[in-house]
Formats: sequence, C-alpha cells, structure tokens
Amino acid sequence: MLKRNIKKHINKLHQKKYRKEYAEFIIEGIKGVGGALESNSNVNFIVIEEKKKEDKNILEIIKKAEGLNIEIHYCAQKDIGDIKTTETFPGILAVIKYSKTVLLDIINDKPIICLDSVKDPGNLGTIIRTADWFGLPNILLSENCVDVYNEKTVRSTMGSIFHTGIYQSQDIVSDLKNLTQKDYSIVSLTMDGENLKELQPKKNNIYVFGSESHGVRSEIIEMGERYTIPGKGNAESLNVAVSAGIVLKKIVVQK
Repeated sequence: MLKRNIKKHINKLHQKKYRKEYAEFIIEGIKGVGGALESNSNVNFIVIEEKKKEDKNILEIIKKAEGLNIEIHYCAQKDIGDIKTTETFPGILAVIKYSKTVLLDIINDKPIICLDSVKDPGNLGTIIRTADWFGLPNILLSENCVDVYNEKTVRSTMGSIFHTGIYQSQDIVSDLKNLTQKDYSIVSLTMDGENLKELQPKKNNIYVFGSESHGVRSEIIEMGERYTIPGKGNAESLNVAVSAGIVLKKIVVQK
C-alpha cells in the first residue's frame, strides 16, 4: 500500500499551482519514466504497481533506478485511482524535479519555435515532440499558453520534454522585442502572409505559431515577416501542431 504522504504529494501535482510551487511534474508509463532516467533528469521518486513489478521492462527500470539511488514506492490496486493521470494506469509513474529555464537557455545557434496562446495540451505536446524530431529544441511559450507540465502535455511529448529547452515567458511581446535586439528575426505564420515556399530559413529566425482560435497577436505580427501555408481545399484553417510540423520540415530541409 502506498504511503499516505506520497499519495497526497502526487495528488497535489495534478494541480498547476503545486507543480509550480514544488517545481515537479508527473510522467506515466515505461517510455516516459525510462526516458527520464536515460536523460539524467532529476527523478524524485518512482511509483510502481505491485502486481507489475516483475514485468521485464519495469524490472529494467527498477534496476537502473536502484543504481541511481532513486526512491521506489509500490502501490496496491486500490491506490491507483488516487494517483493516476490516465484512464488506464500503465503500472508506473515518476515524479520529476525540473529546473526553471531562463530565456538565455534557449538562445544558441538554432532557430526558436514560439507559441502564442496555444491552449490545447495535446497540441503543445505534439509540437514539442515534432521539434525534437527535427532537431530544433528551442521553444518559447507565451504567458498564456497551457502549462508545459500539464499531464496531457507531458504524455503527448512522448519523452521529448527531456530533450528540449522550454521557456515560458511572463511577457512574450517584451521578450520578442529583446530578442530582435540580439539579431533575431520574427516570422509569424498567419492566414494572410506570403506563400511559405518563399521563406528562407535562417538560424536566427523565431517562428511564431498562434492559438487555435485567434492566431498570432497583432503586436507580434507587426514585428517581422508573415507567411502562410497554402491550401487547395475548403478547410478554414490548419491545426496548429500540423502547421508547425509543415514549417519545421521546411526549415530542416532547406537550411
């Protein structure tokens, strides 16, 4: 049976305010927990369902965690409803301590992916995963984006959250203005820009994708260039994660 204090702590981390207070988040599943261990993330502790501790993949995680002196707790079936973040608990979760990123952490020789007011956690997680796939790990989030440590966001990254530098701004317009003074250029994806095929990728570009319902805010659009992904059908717009995937592929292929 899981200790009451451990159960209580995990329950708190289901809420954004406590994730922020403790600088911790939850990740579930063999792939997620294994990815955290492989990336040398600061794993606070691991919880494993008692009846699954003999599973081959979980045994490998246990062995690695013990070698790293990471605390392991075991839970009974009746504990699962109190701690799980998914409908079907995969038998293992970890609580991860994260370091608070500053803007300088994502300034290097690669482009920056900026998301303005993206609210859907699945879209955010998919964009993080896609950026990781294309080797573009610098991500800047506006102050009103969904929490990057939201449980659905974390699941959607499929472990890529451990391979990317993500900074959540408190004032995205001010931060972008500061970045333009460091020779960065703003490229906004809008419905009324130049054809995307005309875009010339540069390592000091910041590619801005807007919210699912409102797009990129006008103050940001006015800072730089704007481009549009051309379409031939009748759909009103593209999903933001799909748009990001199309643009990131172009950046990598042409750079």
